[in-house]
Amino acid sequence: MSAITELDFSILDALQKIHNPVLDVIMAIFTAMGEYGAFWVILTIVMLCIKKTRDVGKTSFVVLFMEFFISEKFLKHLIARDRPFVVRDWVELSPYILKPHGYSCPSGHTCTSFSVATVIFLYNKKLGIAAYAVACVIGFSRNYFYVHFPSDVLLGALEGILLGIIAYFITKKIREKRAEKALTSSEAQ
Repeated sequence: MSAITELDFSILDALQKIHNPVLDVIMAIFTAMGEYGAFWVILTIVMLCIKKTRDVGKTSFVVLFMEFFISEKFLKHLIARDRPFVVRDWVELSPYILKPHGYSCPSGHTCTSFSVATVIFLYNKKLGIAAYAVACVIGFSRNYFYVHFPSDVLLGALEGILLGIIAYFITKKIREKRAEKALTSSEAQ
C-alpha cells in the first residue's frame, strides 16, 4: 500500500503545479456539482419527470441508492483511508471548496458520477459519453483540490461503472417481469 500512496502523492503534488485562478474556479464548479451527488440527483429527477427518459431516471435512482449504501456507508468505513490533506496536514485546502469530512476511499463524488454516467450510457451512447466527460472532470477535480488520492478516484470510477451495470440489469429484469405479467394478465382476459 505504501507504493500506491507514494505514487498517489507524486501525482497530487504534480497537479498542484497546474493551479491557476481560472482553473481553480472551473474545478470548483465541477467539484460542487458532485457534492452530495447534487448534479446527478437533479438530473435523475428531471429524467423521471420526462416520459421518454423515465426508465433511465428509474435506473439512475436505483444506482444512486446502491452507491450511497455500498460506497458511503460500507466501503469507506471498511477501507478507512485518511484523506491526503489529513495525512499531509500542512497542505492548505482551496477556499473554493468545502472541507470534506470522513474517509477518502473510494471517492463518493467519482463513484456517484460514474454510476449515473454508466446508466445513461447503457440507454443512450451519445448522452452517456457526455455524462462520462462530466464524471471524469468531477473525479479529476477531487485530485486537483487534494481531497482524494488518485487511487480513490480510480476505485470510485470502477465501482461506479460496476454499480451502473448492475442497476441497469436489475431494472431491465424488473421491466421484463412486469411486461411478462401484463401480457399473461391480458391473455387471461
